[in-house]
Amino acid sequence: MNRLSAVAVVALFVITGCATGQGVASGTPAAASLATQTVAPSPSSTPSPAPTPSPSPSFVVIGERIAAGTHEVKPFGPPRDPEWTGHGLCAGQAGCTEPSDDDSIRITFTVPDGWAMAEDVAVTKPSASTEAPRGMSLHFLRGGWLYSDPCIKVDGPPDVKVGPTADDFADALAANPLLDATTPVETTLGGYSGKYVDLQLPADIAQCPFGYVPWAPAFYAQGPNHRWHVWSLDVDGVRVVIQSGDFAGTLPEDLAEMHAIIESIQIEP
Repeated sequence: MNRLSAVAVVALFVITGCATGQGVASGTPAAASLATQTVAPSPSSTPSPAPTPSPSPSFVVIGERIAAGTHEVKPFGPPRDPEWTGHGLCAGQAGCTEPSDDDSIRITFTVPDGWAMAEDVAVTKPSASTEAPRGMSLHFLRGGWLYSDPCIKVDGPPDVKVGPTADDFADALAANPLLDATTPVETTLGGYSGKYVDLQLPADIAQCPFGYVPWAPAFYAQGPNHRWHVWSLDVDGVRVVIQSGDFAGTLPEDLAEMHAIIESIQIEP
């Protein structure tokens, strides 16, 4: 399986302009349609995480094809692949210790035909890829520290400390002057509440030798003008971040499938 670095996950949704998000097939803006989605707790080509940015951020992780239907993952427990470092909170930060209180969290979601899963943290549609001009992907993350400058010029860990709560993470994204982020709004997804933020990543990311990465562990931007949609949720005191990414050129029918997957998400602590 090909793999994006931990920072590569973040770069999927780079931001420096004003993020308006993308609507579903009806054309409703993401900030209006996605942020207000509420899913009851009973019946919504990918990059991959690594502790520090990779000097080659242009990766696509296809993952393993999964059958149409409902799937359950534990994205924050010990990874199946011991070299995988994208599960959790730490990305090389000094003094950061991975907690165990997130190991049992289960995320259930339903997909149509044609989708794939990478390392229990990334849901992708290989026919669309994750890259510009029409790629998209969905990620199950924990959030983490931010990079003061998301355009990574020197290999190293994130340098902006972020508190552990769902509000801490959403507010930190909005507070970074180099991120084009919307004001966090209250949201509910998977039966839990939190805050929702849209990020509009910049057009010029070629100048970033280690990729464009707002936070880590996460994914790199997958091309210019990547749009990220971020739900930072409080799951019984544990922060869970659901992140999707797309482009202006993502096909409406692919977006409709993505939004249906997001709406189907259920979270169990």
